[in-house]
Amino acid sequence: MSQHDNSPAHQAFLTVSAALTGYNSAELQGTGCTGEYWHQFRQVLPEEILNRFLSHAQSLGQGDDDQIIRQTYLSDRCLGPIARSLIQLWYTGQWVPLSQEWRESYGASRFDVVKIISTRSYKEGLVWDAIGAHPMGAKQQGFGAWALEPPRKREAGQ
Repeated sequence: MSQHDNSPAHQAFLTVSAALTGYNSAELQGTGCTGEYWHQFRQVLPEEILNRFLSHAQSLGQGDDDQIIRQTYLSDRCLGPIARSLIQLWYTGQWVPLSQEWRESYGASRFDVVKIISTRSYKEGLVWDAIGAHPMGAKQQGFGAWALEPPRKREAGQ
């Protein structure tokens, strides 16, 4: 999964992921997990729905992204659950399956099961950065970290 993908679909995936997570594309790529997540995403979604999900990427970054995310993704019966699973994937490194109702309406994939994508995905989950912590048992703070003040709260877009 370390191959760099410059396809328009992968770039759209990063654009939508950035808008959904509040991290920019460079930060998401810095996790080293984009290839694994993109692979998982494509395995789970039917091609037609994948294309529909990614088709709105071009409107992001040209206006009020929060409004676009709310109206186009989160409030949509089909795209909303996908967007929520993608957010959880980036933050926790774990794929959360789509609901049974969604599967019955749009199709099921044998890859749509709960799973930690990789040991790296656990370590690089955005949740650790968002809460100013480190993944226990996987990435230590460093000697003397207990003597430092906790990091300041990160604001969206910083």
